[in-house]
Amino acid sequence: MNKNQTCVIISSYPQSHLDSSLLSLTIESWTQQGYDICLTTHSPVNQDIQKAVKYYIYTDENEMLVYDDISTLTWFYGTEEFTYQTNWGNTMGKHSYAILNNIKNGLQLLESKNYTNFIFIDDDIFLTTNDHLLLEEKFIETNFIEKDYWFFVEHEAASLAVSNCFGGKIAYFKEVLSKTQTPQDYLDYCRSTKGFSLENYLGKAFLLEGNGNGHYENYPLRHLFKNEWIGTSQGGNVYIPGLKHKDWWLDIVKDNKDSDSGYAIIYETKYQFNIQIVCYKDEEVYFETEITTGPLYWFKLNLSEGGVWRLEQKLDGKAIKQVEYTTQQIIDNNSSFMDFN
Repeated sequence: MNKNQTCVIISSYPQSHLDSSLLSLTIESWTQQGYDICLTTHSPVNQDIQKAVKYYIYTDENEMLVYDDISTLTWFYGTEEFTYQTNWGNTMGKHSYAILNNIKNGLQLLESKNYTNFIFIDDDIFLTTNDHLLLEEKFIETNFIEKDYWFFVEHEAASLAVSNCFGGKIAYFKEVLSKTQTPQDYLDYCRSTKGFSLENYLGKAFLLEGNGNGHYENYPLRHLFKNEWIGTSQGGNVYIPGLKHKDWWLDIVKDNKDSDSGYAIIYETKYQFNIQIVCYKDEEVYFETEITTGPLYWFKLNLSEGGVWRLEQKLDGKAIKQVEYTTQQIIDNNSSFMDFN
């Protein structure tokens, strides 16, 4: 495979020392394979990271999507006692347009530098040497260098493309992506897919409507790679293999049978931490308690008087997670609820 004409675009939004460390490892992983690296971010990175890549693009245009529709893509948890369902406050995929702009910024620069092909990855696609050998075998076997687009598939029936590792010809991608110039363009284009994630967008643009010479592997990335480091950056946290993970989330949902009631949710995890939970209503403390993470916790809220709700979690006195919704947002979100049997 001709790596002289192929550049790796890495999209990142580092917010902590762990984010920067993971990004550095990912850069090293791909640099060792002989690829040039183009790093695109909406958050500044330190000079050592800038020096580790060939091209660095920074803009502060980190536009978040605001949805008019309620997403029906949900997470479901059920027991004999209750059902908990959520679309995470209708925010799933809200960062997708910002990532799309990172991709477009990278493609624009690489075309001007006379590259013909690219590979796009998120900053947590850290591959081992053996992983790279597997991927390169796939690229050679499927003639990657001649394909307009090349994807793994997250879910074929739903036409969801894997969004953290794909590639193809720069000119072809620039043409396809040029149709989306604003957040509203993005939302309008995705509306028929019943979701607004980048997986939805890319699935429609390339798997459903792609008319070029493309290829896709009909399975997710993890079916090819067994490396635990892949995809370790999730929900603003970095999950380091071999260490305890802060992998639970906070949520606020309505009662599916009682419009005056809602619930503050701390989702389950297999990792135990002693944390403090504080719930605010209109900036005043509504309740606070200490828990040990593990099982799913829920705390009942009175939504009858409206207001703005914020659920905050503290570890060692530091706030590490929070969510905030108005009462109306909670009530209107029919995809997120607790339903007791």
